[in-house]
Amino acid sequence: MIKKLSLYTFALLGAVVLLSSCKKEYESVQTQDDAKIADYLAKNNIVALPDPAKSGYFYVVTQPADGGTPAAEYKDVDSVRYNIVGKSMINGTVYGSSPLIRNLGMPVGYTGMAAKGGGFMGLPVPAISDVIKKLRPGGSARIFLPSYLAFGKNGYPAAKIPSNEVIEFNISTYSEKQAVLDQQHIVSFLTANTLTALKDESGVHYIVTTQGTGTDPININTDVEIKYTLKMLDGTTADSGQFTSAPKSLVVGMEKMLVKFTKGAKFRLFIPSVLGYGNATNSTGSIPANSVLDFDVEIINVTN
Repeated sequence: MIKKLSLYTFALLGAVVLLSSCKKEYESVQTQDDAKIADYLAKNNIVALPDPAKSGYFYVVTQPADGGTPAAEYKDVDSVRYNIVGKSMINGTVYGSSPLIRNLGMPVGYTGMAAKGGGFMGLPVPAISDVIKKLRPGGSARIFLPSYLAFGKNGYPAAKIPSNEVIEFNISTYSEKQAVLDQQHIVSFLTANTLTALKDESGVHYIVTTQGTGTDPININTDVEIKYTLKMLDGTTADSGQFTSAPKSLVVGMEKMLVKFTKGAKFRLFIPSVLGYGNATNSTGSIPANSVLDFDVEIINVTN
């Protein structure tokens, strides 16, 4: 009995020592992260505020708004259009950013939730939505996130984020409506690729490569057989195929443009996201929210 009790006692003491060691290790990482942030802010003369909930992150509102008409600060249910860059606080290495040809956009309450398309690289980051709610449309901010609230001791090898890396986020919000941002994305793409396109009154930009030879007019109820390839502005092919449909059953931008052509026409369309899938994604996820749609289209047949 005495022998058994002794073994049990030693096992219990071992467990206590192990737990104590783990706790000290965690506290050490937290203490080191906090010291890194404090030192970085001091050396760079950055006046940052701590998270009111004392979770550990710091933030700076670098621009409350864009200088236009004052607007109320964002709330969880408000839609926000924004871009984000995540990088090493220590050396500035950029680990990820939202694409320049497509801004992010979602309810503010979702911006910190990875499951809703927010967060950063699959990581939930509540600090993002917390800080956006300190801004008004057109505002920007910086967040200094300790590793214990980010990727921790494991880091994120796929993105080359090392163990215990303190992450800095730069967030910029937009006061412009999505339709305005879409036009900016399209014009930037056309300019960068030296493309000359016409702009339809709907907001769709288009390039005609082959004029149609058909005589049957197309209306929104016409059965139109088309062959198409759909790309994103980054060149990624999202879909391709051939099908027959009435224009009224397609995305608004396609509906508005098909009725302007006839059988045999070949053309390229740049459809703003507001006339495409909007802030939703398609069923396969190949078309991200707020994406301009780059279509190559050929009208194969027309049946009235």
